[in-house]
Amino acid sequence: MKSTLRTGSRGLALPILLLLGLAQPRAAGACSVCLAGDPVFSTHGASAQEAGSFSLYLEARGFRKTSGAHAHEEAGHEMEGEHGEEAEHGGEHPEEEMHDEGKESSRGQRLDLYASWTPLDRWTLNLDVPFAWNRIVEEVGDERTRSTLSGLGDISLGSSFVLWRDREVLPSTWLEGRVWLKAPTGRDETKVDGVRNPHLQPGTGSWDFGAGLAAIHRTAWGSLYGSVFYRENTPGSLDYTYGDVWLANAAIEVPIGHAFGRPALEWLTTGLELNFRYAGYDHDDGERFEHSGGAILYATPSVRIRLPFGIRERRASLRAAVQIPLSQTWLHNTQREKEVWSLGLLLPF
Repeated sequence: MKSTLRTGSRGLALPILLLLGLAQPRAAGACSVCLAGDPVFSTHGASAQEAGSFSLYLEARGFRKTSGAHAHEEAGHEMEGEHGEEAEHGGEHPEEEMHDEGKESSRGQRLDLYASWTPLDRWTLNLDVPFAWNRIVEEVGDERTRSTLSGLGDISLGSSFVLWRDREVLPSTWLEGRVWLKAPTGRDETKVDGVRNPHLQPGTGSWDFGAGLAAIHRTAWGSLYGSVFYRENTPGSLDYTYGDVWLANAAIEVPIGHAFGRPALEWLTTGLELNFRYAGYDHDDGERFEHSGGAILYATPSVRIRLPFGIRERRASLRAAVQIPLSQTWLHNTQREKEVWSLGLLLPF
């Protein structure tokens, strides 16, 4: 299915209103493996592939977080002689409290290769193959440790099906249903300096699954997009279970050249998203990890640039975005998350 901009002004369809009304806090807290946002929107924007289409999207992301320290069952980190990065405390908890308990400052980078294929009209398959680079600096009292680990992450497969559209040819409004499954393909029990830290592992060791809805409405000047998604995280390796996650997203996308009658800017599309995430507490060996879970809301401006080259006469595009946290107070206990940057290249076939 391929959508085009439609002239004229129409009110939003009922499915979109319902989806945006559901964009409320849910279970995707400060889970480091559950980044906020909608990867389908990041890949293709408010559009859908036509039957027989195939595309690749390569995206790099970077993120940082500080929280209260996680207690390990094993000890033996080598002490780092130099100072690690300073990290801010989260919520309303004073810095002295974080230092008394210890703090964990993490920095991660991910490189995701997304492959999307639409074998039949209405039905699209999405494969995500991630590679992760993780670094954690822990401080307890005067002791400081630094750990790094990288490798293949957990591969996931998603499926999207158009449940309803306002017309069969060139629809302007449609509703999608989505299902998702993640396999434990990443390293999940690796020792670093004698310690196995679940937050450092590229994989979780768990089979996770989820489902959601998305709705799109296209107008003469741009597109409106909304989605909700629930992710169930099952028990993983090292007796650690990440909290279940709810994600909600609302976005607007405007092709500058078309919307403002500037043919010279046909290559530029701007976007603005609200990405909401709520997660339950993580559990370590059956005990609740207090410095995990809660809610966070991001504002995400983005630009999408159509490039002058492509494959089989279809233009490639480059997308850059930054997720800016609007509030930290909804996160549980001692946590603070920083901006999440991303840069992606789309190659449609």
